[in-house]
Amino acid sequence: MLKLRLIILALLMFFSSIAYSDQKVDLDSPEGWAMAFMTASAQNLGQAPPHTLNVRDISISAELSSIPRLSKEQQKIGFGGFKDEDLNKSPAFGRLRANIGLPWNVDAEISWTPPLQINNSKPDHLWGAALSKPLFNNERISVGLRLFLLRGGVTASVTCSEDTINFTPYTLQNPSGCVGLSDDKLQMDHEGVEVFLSFNNTSNIIPWISLASTNIDNAVEIDAPLEIGRERATVYSSGTIQTLSFGLNYDISENWSLNAASSYTPLDVQRPNDSSDNDDFWNVRAGLTIRY
Repeated sequence: MLKLRLIILALLMFFSSIAYSDQKVDLDSPEGWAMAFMTASAQNLGQAPPHTLNVRDISISAELSSIPRLSKEQQKIGFGGFKDEDLNKSPAFGRLRANIGLPWNVDAEISWTPPLQINNSKPDHLWGAALSKPLFNNERISVGLRLFLLRGGVTASVTCSEDTINFTPYTLQNPSGCVGLSDDKLQMDHEGVEVFLSFNNTSNIIPWISLASTNIDNAVEIDAPLEIGRERATVYSSGTIQTLSFGLNYDISENWSLNAASSYTPLDVQRPNDSSDNDDFWNVRAGLTIRY
């Protein structure tokens, strides 16, 4: 056992000299893929297609979306894809939105995610903004455009989780030598454009589809207490992702509506041993809106 710990310690020191200084990684690296996956779960996509509205029209909505659970193999993102990280923190993501009508049929939106702690993770000053406008409308279809951004991130014990610190430092279950919970922060900044196509009819249910292109600028700030000291490092990644969404809007009454949608974001990842996988992001969303 002592020999095994010495081997792991030597490997840790080797990888630390290479990977644990501040660095930028590719979007399809294990670390870059994980950051893109988590950013996709918080992507500031539209809850409904842009529609005609009056100046000072106000609406407030709440939205809850699912976060897919990752397998053990998918969570191997440390050391370039060899070390397990605890990424399954929360099964869902939520946000609150407030919208107000502006001149020229523009809808201004601001959103915020409450800092609720779940499994040693919580949002950290996570807010978004958007401007949307209908571009074309007839009896059959409507086309709209939405510009959006999101700023902020989430803090979580990923490098050194509760499960990890229960094991002896520098064993196979605790290769980094964690002696306490880490205070890691993922920055999920992004901005993009989303185009909507909705299908008009005489019922209260409006189906729609959208395509979004998003520039993401991610960073993970690692702050982990180790047996040999404290690890502080930052890993950066950036790139562009595309997301296809489809949904339904149901008007319960003149002032209340329900929203349901599903979003698909293709994500590529290059894992060790030259194996390339397609670990896409796919979730479902549900929301409730009240209009004044």
